[in-house]
Amino acid sequence: MIPKKLPPLPPIRDLIRVYGLSANQKFSQNFILDKNVTDTIARHAKISVDDNLVVEVGPGPGLLTRSILDAGAQRVVVVEKDPRFLPALQQLSEASEHRLSIIHGDMLRLDHSLILQAALPMPSPLVPTATTITTTPTFLPTPPSSPTISSITQLFSDPKSISPSDENTLFEKPADESNETIRLLGNLPFGVASPLLVQWLKMMALQEGIFRTNNKVSMTLMFQKEVAEGIAAPPSHPQRSRLSILAQSLCDVKKVYKLSASSFVPKPKVDAAVVHFEKKQDPLMPGSLDKLEDVARFYFNKRRKTIGNITKRLVRLAPEVQPVVEEWIAGGKWDMNMRVEDVTTEQFCDLARRLDRAQLKIPLT
Repeated sequence: MIPKKLPPLPPIRDLIRVYGLSANQKFSQNFILDKNVTDTIARHAKISVDDNLVVEVGPGPGLLTRSILDAGAQRVVVVEKDPRFLPALQQLSEASEHRLSIIHGDMLRLDHSLILQAALPMPSPLVPTATTITTTPTFLPTPPSSPTISSITQLFSDPKSISPSDENTLFEKPADESNETIRLLGNLPFGVASPLLVQWLKMMALQEGIFRTNNKVSMTLMFQKEVAEGIAAPPSHPQRSRLSILAQSLCDVKKVYKLSASSFVPKPKVDAAVVHFEKKQDPLMPGSLDKLEDVARFYFNKRRKTIGNITKRLVRLAPEVQPVVEEWIAGGKWDMNMRVEDVTTEQFCDLARRLDRAQLKIPLT
């Protein structure tokens, strides 16, 4: 299928002026006004006409959204917290022939069933001028051929409970979850980027929300450059962090694009970078990431100390973990003088799995 391009649209700069928009520091907003930049981000996200669902977080005036639609995405849902941008996004929804749906809400607190509902194809008589849902929405009447809201909610608690006809309506493909492709994109506000990433990784690990599909799940997200480098950092890299361990336990992670501060309006104090995450076929830490997060936090909180000293502190604070930790060290043939950043993701996952099996907790200090 040939990607369907948007009709000619007014420049984003003009929309910002017409609607009287300005970056709100409360939301850590910085706009990208060069479509060459957003087209590059969409290419790194591997957007195609075959994607089942593309979700963008924090679209603002909608330039990256235009690039996503121009790349051929057939079902796009954007989640925008700032109501000032809704008129411009509604205009874009109309121009896209309603391939775009809009949710006004906070992604950190959003019920993901609203995203799937917003992505549902609606018969033309029931499609409003633009599909906009708030976090306390008044829903349109559900036509008989479409899934009910309750069946969408059931999809997350019990994926087998939704009928094949409902799932076909959602994805217009045979009910084979392994063939679903879901992509998440976002020029994330720097202030909430890390909490959002941790939330999404945990949901992906448990196959919750929009991450319910078994594979072909990807995220292409923008962070402050130093944070992006830390997320993608390999062992022994000085910027390796807790986020490195969580992300790399579940995804193949790559920093794909660097943006200078001058790419944004207003210009931030730091550069940014885009990181692409592809879910691993065989995650290193199956199931919940909570124990791995506790382990990584404990060790990276004392990153200037050696593994030996941090481990002694762990045993002193929680003596019950000593047998498990000793087995972990013996199995890994550790150099106890190594630093935290030298420990591989696999080694941290090994300790987390051992502690989880023994039902032991890590101190949160």
